[in-house]
Amino acid sequence: MFNWNNILANSQTFKNNKPFPYGFIEEVLERDLYEKLRKTFPKEDDRWYIPQDMTRSAKKRYFGKDDWRVAVDSDDPSLSKEWNDFHHYLFSKDFIEKMSAYSGIKLTKLRHFIFIINGKGDFNMPHHHFGESQNAVGGYKMTCLMYLAKDWNKGDPGGTYICANEDESSIIFEPHNLDNTMVLFKETPVSWHGSRYITKDVKRPSIQFTLD
Repeated sequence: MFNWNNILANSQTFKNNKPFPYGFIEEVLERDLYEKLRKTFPKEDDRWYIPQDMTRSAKKRYFGKDDWRVAVDSDDPSLSKEWNDFHHYLFSKDFIEKMSAYSGIKLTKLRHFIFIINGKGDFNMPHHHFGESQNAVGGYKMTCLMYLAKDWNKGDPGGTYICANEDESSIIFEPHNLDNTMVLFKETPVSWHGSRYITKDVKRPSIQFTLD
């Protein structure tokens, strides 16, 4: 499913990046699977919701029996076989071991999983998850954001940027290729990130998952 050669080739970059470990991986999934996931990305319906948060905006939905507290290794009959197989794989020993090797972080399980659609007018102000990620009940060590948006124009806002502090002027890295790519970072007290305000009438489908 995952293109582990591409992922593991980025390992030292992730571990050595400052001011916190982060990485950007292109062609993160095998292309055939990626195209099937992209084409069967869930359509907007009553399963989607809009979080009530003044600092960011998007539409989101959970997978199957997942909720904001935890991901559950179960099927979702409303989604394609490819999405069900993919979701199952994120719980596997193989996935967790390879992501531990990539990050240098001892990971044990998938914690959260969510579908996201960002469109015109959506944004994420610079923020970090450190307080939330340290929660004893729903804690996690790493966040991954995977994009399924073809033909994203270089320079357009919408990709999750990495910044040095709580200010867009401190952006260190911003992805412009959102076609089968992933941004991921270790949860630390300075893991600032966000996404610039989208001005065009476009859709940015993505998934976010966290690992504990």
